[in-house]
Amino acid sequence: MRTLLQTLSQYAAARRLAWALVCGLLVACSAPKERESLSPPSPGPLGWEVPPLFSAAGILTPAWLKGPHHSVQDEVVNDGVQYHFVVNSEFGAFPAAGVPMLRTRVIETQAIAELNETRQSEVFVDALKFQLLHPLQGVKILLTEPKRLGSSVGGGVLEFLAMPGQASKFEGSEQEDSMTKSAIGFSYLKRKLAFQFGVDPYSSNRRLQDELNELTWVAFTADLAPQIGYVFMPAPAILWMSFSATRWTSYLDEQVRDHSPGDLRAMDRAKLLAMGISEEDIHRFFLNGHFSPRHATIITAGLDALTGVDNREAFLAVAEEAPSEELVLFYQHLVEMMRGYHVHVGAVDRLLVLPRVPALYTKNKTLVVMLPLDYVFWTPRVASVAQALTTHVPSRPRIARRELWIAGNASPRARQELESLGWTVYEQVSAKLNPEP
Repeated sequence: MRTLLQTLSQYAAARRLAWALVCGLLVACSAPKERESLSPPSPGPLGWEVPPLFSAAGILTPAWLKGPHHSVQDEVVNDGVQYHFVVNSEFGAFPAAGVPMLRTRVIETQAIAELNETRQSEVFVDALKFQLLHPLQGVKILLTEPKRLGSSVGGGVLEFLAMPGQASKFEGSEQEDSMTKSAIGFSYLKRKLAFQFGVDPYSSNRRLQDELNELTWVAFTADLAPQIGYVFMPAPAILWMSFSATRWTSYLDEQVRDHSPGDLRAMDRAKLLAMGISEEDIHRFFLNGHFSPRHATIITAGLDALTGVDNREAFLAVAEEAPSEELVLFYQHLVEMMRGYHVHVGAVDRLLVLPRVPALYTKNKTLVVMLPLDYVFWTPRVASVAQALTTHVPSRPRIARRELWIAGNASPRARQELESLGWTVYEQVSAKLNPEP
């Protein structure tokens, strides 16, 4: 064991030294950039805007654009509200809808490389030898193969917002652990390892899941659990990227690490009940399997942070219909924006429901709609959504002012059209919603 720990210490020290300069470069390159496109928006039929083809180099800082194990394809499509990236790596190409998902996939790609590299270490090889002497292949298959569910009903954010009626849903999160895993400790080790590398243990990234499962299995069979905190040491670059992308959720990730999906659900349910949300609404929320335990925990915490706000069940009533992971992330980021407004901008009185989008009604009688979107252009679908939001503004309670808070940007034409409908438009609102401490 002493030899193992010495080898381990040398390995971790070498990795920290090798990544020190990279980490410094990432911090230096973290400032936001102006959005640049390869071509200006062009007028389509009947004067609608056709979103241009964007350059990833004009959207992302160098640290996110290219790294030791990834590069983002330069041509970026915009569907009218969101960027669609492709993250290329030696492990495959990963599509990413929106900047937040792009950051997640980049962090995951770096983590996959680190996990893969760890498998070449002396510690891993020794543990693997132990595993070969104590084969438990049947148990390994049970633990490392997540249950497969039927194909999900997909669709982008804009398509969903413009779609009438209810969406399909399926029961149970695909990445939830089985009771057997939790009972023998495999699940906890995997969550702890995922936390070490700054990734979601319930990620839909199949390659990441394979790497996490393989490394966790070796740690489990070789009884490395007590040393897992420094046996598998991530590079500083991963830690910087992870915490810079999810500052508010960092303490929630500790809960995801330390509690099983069943425990998380029980905790979330208790919080939702304390908000006055009905058992029926809570059940429908949990019934949608697109919400992983981490998604549900963050959304619940976001609603819980809206202290004193009435009608919080309105959020679940809308979000429970999310038909894809992309829409789940839309609602997760939306509730984070709501929390930021209530905590840092102005007191919220209650939530109101507009088509597909829950909105804030403030103490000073302002209706605030949060839109976690990248870049909004005036397309037929955007116009349809804008008209629906405007038409369904309630007559009561009295609304003195209407505001749209966009995480990204709006084209001059989109801003003009939205303002003509009576909305005051705010862009690039992250600094207002999450000011530096």
